[in-house]
Amino acid sequence: MSFDYSTIGKTTSRIEADTAASTSKNSNSQLDQADFLKLLTTQLQNQDPTSPVDNNQMVTTMSQLSVVDNLTKITTGMDNIVDTISSSSALSASSLVGRNVLVDSKTAYFDGYNSLGFQIDAGEGAADVTVNVVNSSGSVVDTYTIGSLDGEIDFNWEGLANAESGERYAAGNYTLQVTAEQDGKKVNLPVKSYARVSSVILGATPDETKLNLLGYGEVPLSKVDQISY
Repeated sequence: MSFDYSTIGKTTSRIEADTAASTSKNSNSQLDQADFLKLLTTQLQNQDPTSPVDNNQMVTTMSQLSVVDNLTKITTGMDNIVDTISSSSALSASSLVGRNVLVDSKTAYFDGYNSLGFQIDAGEGAADVTVNVVNSSGSVVDTYTIGSLDGEIDFNWEGLANAESGERYAAGNYTLQVTAEQDGKKVNLPVKSYARVSSVILGATPDETKLNLLGYGEVPLSKVDQISY
């Protein structure tokens, strides 16, 4: 433990005055453009007539100070813009909670109640389209024969194990496998899935902002292809 002996014999008002003076001295320890102009004026008033100040050197110094001052203002302005954009991105990301977003995955989490949404990309056209719903064990639980598709098509799976009784399959991850014929060849069509946002981890950028998706875990906001209902 140390003791400040400099305060011995001083009144409270004197200590506060000394502290304020010290703070002011520290805050003014750097020269700005106004300080340079004061020093320059003083130098011109007291210069040696036989050895006057070099005008070129003076102009160069003034130019450098002006550039530094402008750069400081630009940096401050950019910082304000970045802060505004970050705040706007955070607000937008927070509004996604409870909504569905489209992610680049053909596997989706079925909660046992709500239907699953997928997006099938048939490109410029596909024939003999067959859709298989596969559970986490690799077993096909549902099959649909659609025929022909063109472009991006949304597909909803209700998860019904028995349509008459309304019984549904167990909760878990289900994968949509879509085969079709394109240009005379059997191909697997690209599939994306919709997932519900349960929470958001805010970051300074879209890459740092994470969405907690039900059944998926964390996904960067930048990886979201589309925001749905």
